[in-house]
Amino acid sequence: MTSSARQEHGAPVSVAPARGLRRVLLPLAIGASGLALAAVVQQVFDPFRTHIPLCVLNHLTGLECPGCGAIRSVHALLAGDPLLALRSNALVTIAIPLAAIGMTAWVVRRWRGLRTDLMPSMRVMLVLLGIAVLYTVLRNLPMFWFLAPISLVGG
Repeated sequence: MTSSARQEHGAPVSVAPARGLRRVLLPLAIGASGLALAAVVQQVFDPFRTHIPLCVLNHLTGLECPGCGAIRSVHALLAGDPLLALRSNALVTIAIPLAAIGMTAWVVRRWRGLRTDLMPSMRVMLVLLGIAVLYTVLRNLPMFWFLAPISLVGG
C-alpha cells in the first residue's frame, strides 16, 4: 500500500510495530536454551572432579585468561554455592546476573513493541574490554591469588 493510498481518508496511517507474545519469543528462547544447556552440563559434567583443559592460553603459557574457571563458576552457581562460584571466576559470577537483567530488559522492550539496539556503544565495549584485561592481569599476579581459579581435581 502506497503512502498516497494510506492518506486517502484524511489523516496518515502510522504502522505501529507488533507487540505482545510473538515479539518476546526470541529472547525467551535464547534464555531458555542457555538455562537448558547449563542444566544438562550440570547433570553430565562435574568440572571439580574432572579436569579437561579447555583454555589454549592456559595450556600453552600457564596464564589464566578471563574465562578460566567459568565452567566451574556456573556449575557452583547452579549447585547453590555463590562463594565457590566467586572463587572460581568472579568476573563470570558478576556478569551472569547483569546478563539476566539485560535479557529481562530486552524482553520488556520487545513486549512493549520498542526497538532494541543489542550492540552496545563503542565506549561500553572499550570499558568491558578494559575490565577483562585488568582482571586477566590481576588474576595472574601472586598478590591477587584469590582471583585465580581453583581446581579440586586430585585434592
